[in-house]
Amino acid sequence: MPNWYVAALLSSLTRMSLFGLTLSIAALAQPGKIVTFDVPGAGTGFRQGTTATSINAAGVIAGYYVDSSGIDHGFIRNQYGAFTVFDAPSAVVGTLPYGINDAGAVTGYYLDAEFIAHGFVRSAVGVMTSFDVPVSAGSGTYAFGINDAGAVAGFYFQSGESFSFIREPNGAIITVEAGPGEPGLNGTRASSINNANSVTGFYSNANLPQRGFVREPSGFTSTFRAPSAGHSNFQGTNATSINDAGTVTGDYIDGAGNTQGFVRSPDGVFTEFVAPGTNAATLPASINDAGAIAGSYTIGGLSHGFLRSPSGEIRSFDAPGAGGAAYTGTFGTGINDAGAVAGYYIDANSVYHGFLRTPAAQ
Repeated sequence: MPNWYVAALLSSLTRMSLFGLTLSIAALAQPGKIVTFDVPGAGTGFRQGTTATSINAAGVIAGYYVDSSGIDHGFIRNQYGAFTVFDAPSAVVGTLPYGINDAGAVTGYYLDAEFIAHGFVRSAVGVMTSFDVPVSAGSGTYAFGINDAGAVAGFYFQSGESFSFIREPNGAIITVEAGPGEPGLNGTRASSINNANSVTGFYSNANLPQRGFVREPSGFTSTFRAPSAGHSNFQGTNATSINDAGTVTGDYIDGAGNTQGFVRSPDGVFTEFVAPGTNAATLPASINDAGAIAGSYTIGGLSHGFLRSPSGEIRSFDAPGAGGAAYTGTFGTGINDAGAVAGYYIDANSVYHGFLRTPAAQ
């Protein structure tokens, strides 16, 4: 990418971030309006229903639903509430969208008859393209994030070890490895990509507790740990989302086994936080360009959604109809620059439903 292009992009993003900051602070200051929804055809049985995973600038939501036979299907809900449902052409077990960009392109992965995962990109007009990282044959390719240019980030398995990738808009694959791993639950797993092509996720091996990483557009990859992250097995740092300024959010598990949230600035400064009333599980899921964060937290097994402003104020919320017992509740999964949050809730019967939370004035 030419230097002049990067400079112009960063200048543009700075202007957008200032505008987004005003929107996000205003959105957080209001109680919010929550609309719930179910995709037509979604099942109504145990662990069936609708899961919203991401939202773009226009308020278009992507996700998946589980039908009465237990099969996953993709969906897009437009800003007017109309649904488009879809399956990857070779999907047998399920189609699982996880990212949507501002152009309306969706990425995710699907499972074939052998339960092998394959990545896909669905264009705004419905053209489906499936892909695999070549060396992942028989092991699986998992796509999660997509930027506005159509670059996709995710991870794949090779000989039991996970590696990450960037799939460029022309289909070329770039391998991302934050450090040496081993077969098993170790390796590099990307979760998010921004419009500058920076990627974040986590990295681990048998001798190193889990760490977050950022791969810069230049290819330079750095790893990091939250200051209070634990050093034992099953502890460490997990990065979940990166915005266009390069600010990262995610969670870490401390030495006592509690899950806390963090924000990491582009220059590496950490802010750790927990949702009010809990020290057990604060799980940031998505950060917008202003630095507002959406996610969920758990008290006594019951989950609640939260919004954290760029200044650190946290507002919790619950979707109407969410259950009130352990293993139910409200989960924020995506936030756009207008402060609209998409997610899902689990009702008292363990059925999943989607929601859209917008500022009350909208």
